[in-house]
Amino acid sequence: MRNPIHPSQLDLCFPPALDTAVETRHGQVVARLSIPRRERPRTVPQVERRVDWFKVITQLSRAGYSPHIVSDRIAVPRSTLIGWKQGAEPRYTEGERLVTLWCQVMRRDRSKLPMVAVGDWWAYHSKA
Repeated sequence: MRNPIHPSQLDLCFPPALDTAVETRHGQVVARLSIPRRERPRTVPQVERRVDWFKVITQLSRAGYSPHIVSDRIAVPRSTLIGWKQGAEPRYTEGERLVTLWCQVMRRDRSKLPMVAVGDWWAYHSKA
């Protein structure tokens, strides 16, 4: 048999819990207090983003730079450039040279580079 809880009996500076109960056992008052768990602050998951090499190369070609000219300017074979456009990832130094060329041609800061979420890459690079 549960007795009603006296307001000052469980005043422990805890937020009220739904399942707080007071019982009497052998003439002694026994309190069971359930302390609610703190909710963790919800963090927005950060989506990993990478340079969208397809858009970088496409924007250069729309600006009048053929794959041959781009490959000569960054000192890589044309087939390598085509591979990047099809989804391969360039080495760091070669990617930096391509980014530098893109910044010069497009007259934009590197913070404006076309980016894509890693999970969304397949959306327009699929073979279908």
